[in-house]
Amino acid sequence: MFEKLIMYSPKKPLKSLLSQNGFTSGESYDHAVQCFLNNPADHIRCMHIDGDCGRRRTAFAHALAKTLQVSQLIYYEFGKDRPVPQIIRVQEGEEIIEEPPVDALDRVLTEACAQSEAESTVLILDQLHKTQFLNHIHLYEFLQTGLWQYSDVQFQANLLNLSVYLISDEPLYHSLQSCSFRLWINETNQAVINTLAEDLGLDKRNCQWLKPVQKLLSKVGVSPALEEYQRLAFDIEQHIHNKQQLKISLFGWLENIDRTKLESEDLQPYLDNVLDAILQSKGVHEEIEISDV
Repeated sequence: MFEKLIMYSPKKPLKSLLSQNGFTSGESYDHAVQCFLNNPADHIRCMHIDGDCGRRRTAFAHALAKTLQVSQLIYYEFGKDRPVPQIIRVQEGEEIIEEPPVDALDRVLTEACAQSEAESTVLILDQLHKTQFLNHIHLYEFLQTGLWQYSDVQFQANLLNLSVYLISDEPLYHSLQSCSFRLWINETNQAVINTLAEDLGLDKRNCQWLKPVQKLLSKVGVSPALEEYQRLAFDIEQHIHNKQQLKISLFGWLENIDRTKLESEDLQPYLDNVLDAILQSKGVHEEIEISDV
């Protein structure tokens, strides 16, 4: 099922596919996604996307759904919808039984059920901590049965076609978690990547700056994905000639770098070492020596 859905192969790792769909990370989620998709389930398949990274979890959820090439992607964020007041005009003496407005969650679940009848569907429920606890219970029941009910109507989801991704800033209701696969997304890339000049398509003889850059990034606790390294490398090769330009490119391309750290005193020697290596790789040191004669 995993190979069929995302056409996974060693030549096309999952992190590369996720990057193409808007989620950049040096970490590999292949094993986690295989476990989520392949483990037998007699209920709606559900993933709890956990982590300390805010909207980065949302980006992962969207990228994964697109990577899996699902036919329908439905997104809903709790806390955004507000009740819409109903205006009912009646004639004097006329009695009208007021129909309550359809709740936003009811509309979303109804759509998910309908779309899943014939097509692969992913439902992303974001900011789950902002909804009333009763909805947690209803969602658990829905995952178990595939049946969503409200008022006097009910809708049945196709358990084989529908997957649900849950995102919450607070722990999930125990029963919800018990039927979900939990995946942790870090705010910063925790994987230490030993990027080589060959990975960047560069001649290692002209990459004296690479090791100083890696020491600098280790100092600030950032391990960029390959795509981020490639963008930074282009700037280094083409545009960077002073420390301010270096800091602008670092902050511009590396998602999790802290600007206050770039300006801190203890980081300046590391920045100086990187800049010296960049200028040496461009032969600028030779021009300075000639001009001093």
